Amino acid sequence: MPRPFPLTIRSMEKDHPKTVMIILTIASILLLAWNVWFFFSQNPIFESSIQAKVDNYPEKLISTFDGPGRTKEHRQNLITAIFPIEMKNKILQNQKGFFFPSTKQGKLSESIKVIVINSIPNIEENTLVVRLKSIQDSNNQTKLHESSKGFVKIEITKTTPFKQLLHKLKTQKL
Repeated sequence: MPRPFPLTIRSMEKDHPKTVMIILTIASILLLAWNVWFFFSQNPIFESSIQAKVDNYPEKLISTFDGPGRTKEHRQNLITAIFPIEMKNKILQNQKGFFFPSTKQGKLSESIKVIVINSIPNIEENTLVVRLKSIQDSNNQTKLHESSKGFVKIEITKTTPFKQLLHKLKTQKL
């Protein structure tokens, strides 16, 4: 049995396009924000070392300028890291990274900022020896000791999620 005409009109009056427009507007804004992130955000790409250790040089305390009349002290250690030889054109002076020292229980402690000083290829062992200096606040709890071991991650480049996806798709087809 067909619905009476007044019931149909009442139903159409209650289905106001205002709520549909609000939902479509919110969905469009979310889609736009996701597209901006996907195509334009710069995400760092890191390369991990095979091994790393703190050199047997004394730790330095360095004062840096921290505003009008203020200085801040940093602890600095020298670190040697070993990378695969393929990284010799990707790891350059002044690149930033992180050192993750191992604790006695074999667990990793918090990361310490490092900067590349230089890199030397070791052709005989097919490795790249990278020398780094740490930059650590003097009030940081993690103390580096001579021959502390761990690993280093160096920021090689920055890329968008879109480029990462394209690279992944290209490498899977090969």
